[in-house]
Amino acid sequence: MFSRGQLTRQRGVDPRSLTFAVLDLETTGLEPGRGSRVCEVGIVRMRGDGVVLDEYSTLVDPEKQRINNSEYHGITVADVRSAPTFAAIAGDVLAILADAVVVSHNLDYEEKFLAAEFRRLGVDLQGVPGLCTLVTARTQLDRWGYKLENVSHLITGEWLDARHSALGDARALAATLAKLVAEAPRRLSWVGPTPVPLPTTLSRSGPIAPRATGLRKGTQGWLGTLTARLPLMTSPPPPRPEGLGDYRALLGHALADGKIVGEEANQLAVAAARAGLTQTTARQVHEEFLAEARARAEADGVVTSTELRELQRAGRELAASHLISDLEEAAAANRAKGNGPLKGWRLLPVGDSPALTEVLDYAVEHGAKVAVNLTKTVRLVVNDDLPETDPRIAKALAAGVDVRSPEQARKLLETEVAKPDGLFADRDGEQVASRISAEQAAVAGPRRPEWHEFWRPRELTDAEYHAEFVARYDDREEFDEVVYTLTTARQAGQAPVHRTPVTAGGQAKSGCAVVILAGGALVAGLAELLRQVVA
Repeated sequence: MFSRGQLTRQRGVDPRSLTFAVLDLETTGLEPGRGSRVCEVGIVRMRGDGVVLDEYSTLVDPEKQRINNSEYHGITVADVRSAPTFAAIAGDVLAILADAVVVSHNLDYEEKFLAAEFRRLGVDLQGVPGLCTLVTARTQLDRWGYKLENVSHLITGEWLDARHSALGDARALAATLAKLVAEAPRRLSWVGPTPVPLPTTLSRSGPIAPRATGLRKGTQGWLGTLTARLPLMTSPPPPRPEGLGDYRALLGHALADGKIVGEEANQLAVAAARAGLTQTTARQVHEEFLAEARARAEADGVVTSTELRELQRAGRELAASHLISDLEEAAAANRAKGNGPLKGWRLLPVGDSPALTEVLDYAVEHGAKVAVNLTKTVRLVVNDDLPETDPRIAKALAAGVDVRSPEQARKLLETEVAKPDGLFADRDGEQVASRISAEQAAVAGPRRPEWHEFWRPRELTDAEYHAEFVARYDDREEFDEVVYTLTTARQAGQAPVHRTPVTAGGQAKSGCAVVILAGGALVAGLAELLRQVVA
């Protein structure tokens, strides 16, 4: 299916000029030839300079094939019950892989499953350009551990957000590839076939059931993380009506107490998959949900403080606070009037000139109150050019209250407003801090990425790669046979069997004996553990 190329230090095509389709699959087992099927697809389509062009992700119904490795990727029979079959999504998969170099971390594994799935549909793919980043990492880097999580963390500095989800792993690999291309100590070139069109005979725009996993509250909140785990598709399909109704009902239930907790977020993730939500459609649903709640609050003409608090909490959870920003601004303005720098000031106006009115407006905007009569709480009388013999002015002066003209009052109030906030506020200190930060940044200069320390002095030749990473695993067929036996023994519920590998002549081979343990979580995860050994 794939015609492999490589990222090399030799002369070739600038990879930044290419389009890559970064692919990851989750499967029901290890061997498609023995019935294992694809149960999740994740693809990130990107330019070589790191710009993401499109994403695609969905759970896949393996059509009655038992999922033997849920402990590894977390996908259960219940998860795939409402998911599309591979036949339903095959056209969309071909479309996002077309005219791109297909990238995977252990491309051999993805290839055998994709080829098997398309053969079932009568599609024989040949000559698709492919890049295995596992081979690239081994060839260019001298470091223990070449699993995706290790290589990704080494190069990007980030651990996988949604490990063992197809889209999560594809995103991590896409970010790793972009860094590798952009920041390698020596420029890497693409040597291999150019991207090709793929068959367009299969129908497109099938349903999807994206899985959001690895949820955490973090800084985004539970719902923000859920939304971010969904694919960001350029042409998202509309949500499925029956699933969407359940999602909205569950959303209302979760927000009834003003906050979403972990268990509710995981339930919403299940409902989002069944509704076929993407990042775009999920945000649309969340905004519509908040807009409808606002309309209910405004129906009687008044949004009470209690209703505003409910809307604010929901807005934060739904990442849609912009829809109620005008309500928040009005409330904030009212609060600011009572808590501004002139809080505690009470002004008595004497007169009604425009200049006096401007002073009063300024004072109220900054927290002051306007008095009607002279009382002990009045701090300033604003006199609109009346003589001191006026009874109100005379009374204020006798009580020791400050009397100013509108112009004098405005200057006094502006001086008060301009005072620094707090006991220790110092605006000069802010400038000093900014200047020191700029000086430190200038002295530090650019830092060399840590992963450059593991860059091989020269890339491995084909012969060196074979000796280091292939020859030592010549017994892989026997290795796969052991894995298959473990799986079938578990399914059949057989008793433990002790097997010592033997040669064709019947002699015992050197190496470890294998104990097959029927049943139990150990065997359930062993097949997937063995899959990772050589990486």
